[in-house]
Amino acid sequence: GALNSMEPKQRQAESSKVSKSVDCPVPSSNSPVTEQSPGGSHHNPKRQDKAPYARRKINPIRPSQAINDIYINRKTDFSTQLARSHKLLDQGCTELNIHGLGAAIHRAINLALQLRETCSVPMEISASTCTVDLQDEMEPLDDEGDYSMESRTCSAIHIKLYQTTPSTVKSAEKTTS
Repeated sequence: GALNSMEPKQRQAESSKVSKSVDCPVPSSNSPVTEQSPGGSHHNPKRQDKAPYARRKINPIRPSQAINDIYINRKTDFSTQLARSHKLLDQGCTELNIHGLGAAIHRAINLALQLRETCSVPMEISASTCTVDLQDEMEPLDDEGDYSMESRTCSAIHIKLYQTTPSTVKSAEKTTS
């Protein structure tokens, strides 16, 4: 509309005023509700109504629930997550899959590195990243608004921590020589 009728320098100045920030917090298990006003940092520019909304973050679907899958969040104490991981390794588990979403990515990486350093058996790390689509339920705080769903994306990491056998280490040394 109005940006197309402007000179290129004016259009650049006007478009730089519009910020397009992507918010990617970690969904929690108790689905907190936060009040969102039309001028707030979580405001969706597509939303035309003026009613304030509460954002209810819906937990993402976990791809698997195997015993060796560890889902990292910011609420659980790090030492507890580390102790649980050590317990699994002590029980004979030879591979752990550590998953982190959003702000918990750095905790997932830290956990994997701590396990590799403190484990009595040689461990290797393999990591992959992806983007996860999440849904938020938008609840109106007054009678004027409608319930709706909003999509957002969030970064995720999946770390495979696995034991290396002496034969694996020797064959890797031969290929590098």
